[in-house]
Amino acid sequence: MTHRRLLVACLSITLLVQCLASNTTAIPVKYGVDTSWPMHYGRVSTNYPWLPHNLDPTLPVPDEYKGMPIQPLGNKQKDYEDFMQSCVDYYDKTRGKGQRCWDTENDRLTMTLRQPKCMYNYTKTGFMKMRAPDHVFQLLKTFWDKNKHKKKPERWTTGNIYTNHWLSPSYMVSVEDTDLEGGGYVLKQHVWNAARDTIQEWTGHKLAECSLYGIRIYTESAMLAPHVDRNPLVSSAIINVDQDVDEPWPLEVIGHDGIAYNITMEPGDLVLYESHSIIHGRQFPLKGRFMANIFIHFEPIGPIDGAVLVDGDLPPYLIPGSEEEPRWRTSNPNGHVLFGQRQFTTGSTEAHELAQFGDLASLSRYLDEHPEVVEHRDKNGWTPLAEGIRSGKIEVVELLLNRGSEVNAQVLQDQSGPSMVKLAKELLGEDHAIVGLLVSRGGRDFTGDETTAEL
Repeated sequence: MTHRRLLVACLSITLLVQCLASNTTAIPVKYGVDTSWPMHYGRVSTNYPWLPHNLDPTLPVPDEYKGMPIQPLGNKQKDYEDFMQSCVDYYDKTRGKGQRCWDTENDRLTMTLRQPKCMYNYTKTGFMKMRAPDHVFQLLKTFWDKNKHKKKPERWTTGNIYTNHWLSPSYMVSVEDTDLEGGGYVLKQHVWNAARDTIQEWTGHKLAECSLYGIRIYTESAMLAPHVDRNPLVSSAIINVDQDVDEPWPLEVIGHDGIAYNITMEPGDLVLYESHSIIHGRQFPLKGRFMANIFIHFEPIGPIDGAVLVDGDLPPYLIPGSEEEPRWRTSNPNGHVLFGQRQFTTGSTEAHELAQFGDLASLSRYLDEHPEVVEHRDKNGWTPLAEGIRSGKIEVVELLLNRGSEVNAQVLQDQSGPSMVKLAKELLGEDHAIVGLLVSRGGRDFTGDETTAEL
């Protein structure tokens, strides 16, 4: 059995134990950053276990190896150098811009060293593996099965080294693509709603939607450089939708304890991770035909049992006074604005936002002071009730109905959109408790001019 195959066979799903192969033995060993791939600095450990000072503890350690961890994975430095050179060669040949590979690489290394120590964390380990909620996985799998033959090449910027796309192209079957069967807003919101509940329970914090990306398809020999995600992608999840592999293709994460964990995934598995501070990647080439994943990202906005901590200054996950603060302020001169709201037109009220986040107590207080906004429409035609339905929180919907929200109002400014019942069925499913609540209050299922016909 080769060193690589023995290593994969020894990878643990839940423990951070790697296997060190020698002639006849496998020795459990832990490792951290800059071992499987450069993460903080531009080199990996070359302190191999067969070097004389490691075989004989009575020998002095040469200066070049002092403080360097044992390298249990073979000559990863050569793997890294070959990876980078192949990027340079490709972009020099095709665009005359091979230096861009090193520019992007230096940005990656700088970010993985700087950002994690400047962030608040919300869990002990920083990651967890579980099964995805069955109904969400079935939605994704159905969408995938209907559309996987319509994959499109994923576009990468010149010199991007996060995947070796120049050797192993990646593809997309986007859940946002309305040209695909079942794609679009409703599917996206179903996935977001289910993931939000799972991640909120894990982190203990309310979450605001940021990004839902995929389904991305990695192909044979693909690699994913270890990295942290840019803010505000903080509380995240990966769902394995499908794969055809010859051996596990592990996701390596550096836990909050500084040690590497290799996590294998089967279709339907979900990995939760604090993507702003947990270094994560797939540094070993994919052995097989493909793996298809979707990536779901939120930002925390306050504890579940507390107030929303969005004050327009720093985001709640950035440590004040840290090295990251001046950089963040330069990029965000107007202060912290929730990522999703940056894409919205103006006209929403605080009631819209609190309903969207499911913050019942704060919404109740706000409506006490501003009862007139209960039917206010933003420029997209959404009322606080529509936002409450989207959040999936029945107690929020009930509060808004009790405060005078029109149960048969329609989305869109010209009242041509779906009724609240229809919206709830589309976003949450016909059997959701919110649908039953709306119907019990006189809500009807219609769109546009259908209201006249039903009367």
